[in-house]
Amino acid sequence: MSLRLAVHLLEQVYQASTMDRSGAEWPPHPARVFCALVSVADPQDPVHDAALNWLERQPAPRLRVSARTAEAAVPRSAWVPTNATAEKNPTHLTLPGRTNGGTPKVWPQRAVAQPLVELQWPSDPPPGVLAVLELLAKAVPYIGRATGHAFVHARVTDAELGGGDREWEVWEPAAASSPAVGRHELRVPYPGYLERLRWAYEQQEPSWQQAKSISYVRAGQAAPGAVGQAEPVAGPYADLLTFAFPPRFSLRPELTLKLTEGLRRKVRRLLDDAGHDVESMLAVHGHLPSGDATRPCAFLALPFVGREHADGRLRGVGVALPHGLDPAHRRALLAVLLRAGGGLRRLAVPTLDVAVPVSYVGAAHTQVDSLYSVRPERWTRASREWASALPMVLDHFPKRHGRLIEESVATSCSLAGLPGPESVEILRTGAYVPGGPSLPAHALRRKDQERPLPSRHVRVRFSEPVTGPVVLGSKKNFGLGLCLPTDPWKDAA
Repeated sequence: MSLRLAVHLLEQVYQASTMDRSGAEWPPHPARVFCALVSVADPQDPVHDAALNWLERQPAPRLRVSARTAEAAVPRSAWVPTNATAEKNPTHLTLPGRTNGGTPKVWPQRAVAQPLVELQWPSDPPPGVLAVLELLAKAVPYIGRATGHAFVHARVTDAELGGGDREWEVWEPAAASSPAVGRHELRVPYPGYLERLRWAYEQQEPSWQQAKSISYVRAGQAAPGAVGQAEPVAGPYADLLTFAFPPRFSLRPELTLKLTEGLRRKVRRLLDDAGHDVESMLAVHGHLPSGDATRPCAFLALPFVGREHADGRLRGVGVALPHGLDPAHRRALLAVLLRAGGGLRRLAVPTLDVAVPVSYVGAAHTQVDSLYSVRPERWTRASREWASALPMVLDHFPKRHGRLIEESVATSCSLAGLPGPESVEILRTGAYVPGGPSLPAHALRRKDQERPLPSRHVRVRFSEPVTGPVVLGSKKNFGLGLCLPTDPWKDAA
């Protein structure tokens, strides 16, 4: 038995824009439907919250949509009234709020042959959860634009989504072995999504910045010889917040540790200025008592690697928040990093006397070349194979007649909260990804008195997909050992 949500569009058009507003979104994003349920839920009702918390923890749903669709040649347009009241002497030109330059507002729409969208989760909800989801679904007035009126219905069924014919097509989360051609990034619910939506509403932040995307493909589209679809294993980090340097600005990768140490100091200062007790936040400052199992936040530098002309230079920074982080500390970090009118806006960087402006890059940002290295999904996409973008500093000295270097890397995976790897490959010189830099010895130590542990570029392969970010080695909390997800089927090709 599985949960199915049916969205009956009351017109044969779907009105929702892509993130860059260049066209109509298709197929519809599951996160839109989840947000619609949140919009009609009572935030003070714990029963509503419990049902939505259950739904956000489920694997990403499959979708069945009309196979015959077309982008509307003429986008929908209308005058949009505003609530502005500051005009002292309003005229007929400004009321009822015609403040958009004298032109109507437009948004794309897509015509569909079958005005029905179905989402199916592979889980059977408890009866109480189903009853609440049915109630919330019936209260949803529209999906996408407010003019896209719809009737939504929730039910449990044992039938599979039918598709693959002239009228219908089915979209499903892409397996790690699926080819890159034909992938579409769709925003989906995830654990903690409800909390982030509520926080964004309180802070007057846009909800799309809280979204996360995964790759979808049409059902049956897979690499030759692919067997099944393994469920991804959650890595050690729940969130990755990334910030881009200005266009045409970058730093040498040798400055990674200095940059990430400065990032940590900046985050601590923001928390302190906001009145938080930073010394109690073990995950932020990382000074853990012996035997403490708290996993620290990771402060990352994001290099441009993995493309033909990649140069390995640092294009931005990131803060990875671990699973199990105290909810109060998590809310505090999100508030000081992302709050409107403040947050992380400037960062002191090595070699410059003035702070550099940085801009937040949410998971739902459109793919722009200047942000390619800084997009969070670039580092978090589930993959069976991960290759180091920045060299990892080993956790142990390999022994000549004892522990091999491959064993040391496998141990580092366990120390990082990852499953044991199926295979480990090591390079003494060079890197597995284009642009992966090799760093001199002085760039591998945060303090002069530290042991000069060796560094290597590595490639590890797991038996099932693992979500990122993946960071390995003794300097993983400061960005060295950051790995890039790679697709084994590309190597085979």
